[in-house]
Amino acid sequence: MNTDSFARNLSGVVLLVLIIAVPLAFLVSIVILRLYRRAVIKVMRTSFKLGSTASMPIDTSESFGHVTETTLNIIVHDSTSEVSSTNEPLHERLVRAPWRAAAIYAVAGVCYALALTIVFLSATRIGFHLPTFLMLFWYYAWPVAVTVCLVAAATWRTRLITVLVYFLCLVPIAVVTLSGRPLVSWGQILVLWLLTNLVALLVLLAFLNRRIRAVGPLVLTFMIIAVTGSVILPIVVGIDSKLLRPIIILGRVLGLDGDSVFRGLFVVGFIVFGLLGWLALRWIGNLYKQKKISEQSITIDAVWLLFGMFQSIGLIFEGERWFVASLMAFVVYKIVSSALFSFLGDMTAKYPKRHSLLFLRVFSLGKRSEQLFDMLEMHWKYVGSIRLITGPDLVTTTIEPHEFLDFLSGKLSRRFIDTVQTLDLRLSEMDSQPDRDGQFRVNDFFCYDDTWRMVLSRLVGSSDVVLMDLRGFSSQNAGCIFEINELINTVTVRRVVFIIDDTTDETFLRQVLQKSWGDMKQTSPNRLSTSGVLHLFRLQGIQNGELQRILPILSTAAHVTPEAQVVA
Repeated sequence: MNTDSFARNLSGVVLLVLIIAVPLAFLVSIVILRLYRRAVIKVMRTSFKLGSTASMPIDTSESFGHVTETTLNIIVHDSTSEVSSTNEPLHERLVRAPWRAAAIYAVAGVCYALALTIVFLSATRIGFHLPTFLMLFWYYAWPVAVTVCLVAAATWRTRLITVLVYFLCLVPIAVVTLSGRPLVSWGQILVLWLLTNLVALLVLLAFLNRRIRAVGPLVLTFMIIAVTGSVILPIVVGIDSKLLRPIIILGRVLGLDGDSVFRGLFVVGFIVFGLLGWLALRWIGNLYKQKKISEQSITIDAVWLLFGMFQSIGLIFEGERWFVASLMAFVVYKIVSSALFSFLGDMTAKYPKRHSLLFLRVFSLGKRSEQLFDMLEMHWKYVGSIRLITGPDLVTTTIEPHEFLDFLSGKLSRRFIDTVQTLDLRLSEMDSQPDRDGQFRVNDFFCYDDTWRMVLSRLVGSSDVVLMDLRGFSSQNAGCIFEINELINTVTVRRVVFIIDDTTDETFLRQVLQKSWGDMKQTSPNRLSTSGVLHLFRLQGIQNGELQRILPILSTAAHVTPEAQVVA
């Protein structure tokens, strides 16, 4: 095979790389996350024997001399209750910020689609025909709808509407195209759309699955690079006799036949390019640490790059240079999105207030906890950071690039908090500044079985809002009982949002709340209240419009001024 034939078969090479790399990356992602989850849970369930340095946090708050004895009145709000926010500016930001980000990605995506359409028309030399231009442009713009669903559509209903809008816009374009080209049919238009977008969409859906999406884009990046080496090396050696001859001689010295030498080239190519892939992951991790990219930008960039690769495969037949040129459309997307987010950062600088949110929950909720966290993260990360103690339910959902790389490097144990000094260090390292796309980060704390209470005490007092998910709560949840006691002793309940549903043992919960209220410490800020009112919000389901109720509740809680502790 000479160089010209290799160029002609480049499309087959690209397809082969993707056919091997995609399923391999999917399987490896599942295995890695299972091992990661098992490793984290194993350490979490062990006890770290605290020494004499483990003391309770020092109280540095102001004090009041007047104490008012109050009784607790528990009010339950269901889905029919009207909820409004007393902090409209914050509520408006919570609602609009994800859609503002989605609009930026959409504008960048439109530029990508325009660039790719121009490359296609230039490569095929079919000339400019407005309906054809619009059809190709809208085919290539499909990732815009996907991106909007990922960035701003919190419910399946919103995602469905987004997809329907895309296809409703496609219909009139197709009608105009058919009217001008009688030889083109609706079936051909559908087949062309499927050829352009379906495979990439299926791959994307697989890697955005909740089970692997935290690390899927990173693993896929590594696998594409490594598999490229295993596929390309045998081809390059095969077309160059100067390389092939010494390799065959070396194989004979080692007692290998031709097939073994050929298979060895696959392995060597995978290892060599795998090292390059690892360096690429480290580079991405460093960019993340330097706040030049965010978790969301990694995912969205992977979406556009993946579609760019699949949408450009057909251009290889026009010449390999056109395939490279088509990938420049991704560069256009990246330049436009970065510029717009930089401009947005200048606009959002007028909001100096950061609203930190502590997310507590029943660890046994599993997928329900993930769904609530996904919704919460989509909106709250634009107004402040989210804090949580890592648990079995979200251990693979909140994993960040540097944590993933620490695990692969065998350094995961360094992230666990064992002493007060380590906790002080972690608190000082908390990321409280937004990334370039305006999002704040999730600060998760890894704790041993006997250190999480110490961590909780510090987080409760330093957070602006606390969301406690008590769905599935019962007498078996001793940890949640401790958390309720700590909340009532440390912060005013007006800054705490309690969520329940039909799986909550409400009778037992009321008993716990009343007892905690009656036994609250003399230093509790709740003793300053003239009336003790605690609100429980019944959640029917994230997909049933409950989002519209949670956001104003949280914004109202964030509007409450933190009280200082009381001196008896």
